[in-house]
Amino acid sequence: MAVTAYFGVMGSGKSYEVVSGPLLDAVAAGRRVVTNIDGISEERIHAHLVKKRGLGVDGLGKVVYVRTDDIKQPRFFPVELEHSDGAKVEPGFVQPGDLLVVDEAWKIWPDRGALPGEHMAFFRMHRHFVHEHTGVACDVVLMIQAVSGLNRSIRDVIELSFRMVKLKSIGVSKGYRVEMYETARLTKANRVGTFVRKYKSEIFPLYKSYAASGGGSGKEAVVDKRQNLFARPLFWVLAVVVLVVGGSAIFFVVRFFHGGMLKHGAHASSDSGGHASGAGAASGAAPASGAAAAVPRSPGMSEQWRVVGSFAANGQYWVVVADESGRLRVQSPAGFVGSGIERAGEVDGKRVAVWSGSLPGRGAAAMGVPGVLK
Repeated sequence: MAVTAYFGVMGSGKSYEVVSGPLLDAVAAGRRVVTNIDGISEERIHAHLVKKRGLGVDGLGKVVYVRTDDIKQPRFFPVELEHSDGAKVEPGFVQPGDLLVVDEAWKIWPDRGALPGEHMAFFRMHRHFVHEHTGVACDVVLMIQAVSGLNRSIRDVIELSFRMVKLKSIGVSKGYRVEMYETARLTKANRVGTFVRKYKSEIFPLYKSYAASGGGSGKEAVVDKRQNLFARPLFWVLAVVVLVVGGSAIFFVVRFFHGGMLKHGAHASSDSGGHASGAGAASGAAPASGAAAAVPRSPGMSEQWRVVGSFAANGQYWVVVADESGRLRVQSPAGFVGSGIERAGEVDGKRVAVWSGSLPGRGAAAMGVPGVLK
């Protein structure tokens, strides 16, 4: 973990992210955690880990609460002293192998001013302070609202940063977005991941978020409802437009591919022998009989005929279809819609297109029929 920083404005999820993540994981692994997070409770944390992770209490690490001012005191951090027989670690309040979690780190290490030598040595050499039994070195977690508020000497040794962002712009109050960066430079080039977290109610009793004067937890009021994207009238206008346009597009596409846009009975077809199609005959007979016209049903796809091209002769334009044996047949273009590979129509009560029927063994191109478009 080394030195890890968590950034974000108040209420953005910093404390929740740290407690639910690295702090609980460290205690579950048996590490000692030293922190100034307000309201942190070792008893509740142990009970949570026993209940949720099924761990035994004896193997859990300790949680030690310290005040912010305690961190400023001398001998709070361990130091490494050099001797003739080698370097030796002189323990402080923080012991080798501890996880140090500091909330509102700007109060201790503001952006201006020099760091005490003991503090500087700890941040530069914290990996030297290794637990004698587990072999785990000290790690540091810092929480602060903005990276600019932290001392530059500490910023330079931050290995990984997490930035918490509220989701109020989309009206979500029970979650937050986490952006992960390498080092303390929160730039697009350094971003290595983004994910969304959802608050779990069982985490909040383990600590206390920013406190109210009466000892309870502070609650935020919505000052300007315009921060919620869904509260803006323009958003809903655009949403309706998108739904109408999208729905219309889907309707016409489905209607086309199911034959709804073909004008049944309004066109006449002729085969290679010059006979009238059944559809044309029915078209002429319907008015004479006086019978009510039935609603046409969408024809199925032809398994015999497929569109292979078109040609013009004697001032007339024809669509050419072929069957699987290569036999050609010409149809009136009035019974077709579209052009090129999108051309589709009806032959013998079945829909035909360039992809219908079976691939002919001797198509129009193979037979060398003049005038057929390839």
